[in-house]
Amino acid sequence: MKRIYSPRKYYQCIRRELKELKLPVVTVPADWQRLLAFFRACLRLGILGKERYQYRHLLMWALVRRPRWLPLAVTLAIYGYHYRKICELHIR
Repeated sequence: MKRIYSPRKYYQCIRRELKELKLPVVTVPADWQRLLAFFRACLRLGILGKERYQYRHLLMWALVRRPRWLPLAVTLAIYGYHYRKICELHIR
């Protein structure tokens, strides 16, 4: 579990999936809650987290290659952070 959710492997998996994904055309309006979640993710994952290099690389990759996928990329990165924390607490 630790290897699967290690930042390097997990972020590679996100990029691989986003390359092949066909995202439906659905627009979700930006609101304060989503913007706050994005800034929190940038702080925790992109500045304070041990995965900051991988997170920044994922954001830049998504902005350049798949800009419509950026919200999904951030969401998946947050999921990975959550999974890593669960593994740290429950798997030795």
